[in-house]
Formats: sequence, structure tokens, C-alpha cells
Amino acid sequence: MNLTRIAIERPSLIIVLFGVLFLGGIVAYRGLGVEMMPDFSQPVITIRTMYPGAAPEEVANSVTRPVEDA
Repeated sequence: MNLTRIAIERPSLIIVLFGVLFLGGIVAYRGLGVEMMPDFSQPVITIRTMYPGAAPEEVANSVTRPVEDA
């Protein structure tokens, strides 16, 4: 028997099945944990590179870039 024939011959069965699915959906929805502002922290590493007496471009090219690429 296909689903269409069952639905036509027994409409009360289909109504009950949809009711059970609907109630199950409501129960599942109420059980969901939803937060308006969830805790979210992105991992961040801060490294300060220093090269006394060097120009900023020289520090960027000879110290900072190799550290970032490593």
C-alpha cells in the first residue's frame, strides 16, 4: 500500500500522526537552549617585537614578518 491510499482510507490516522509530530516539535522547541548573547571568545595571541634603534619598516621586515610566517 502506498502512502496516498493509506491517507485517503484512514484520515484519522494521518491526523493523529501529524498531531504527534506537532506536539513532539513543540516539546523539542521548548528544550532548545538559546542564549541572546552567548559567550564567544576567539583565541588571540599578541606578540610584541622590539628592535631598538631600527626603523619601523626594518622591524617589520626583519623581525615581525619572520615571526608571523613561522
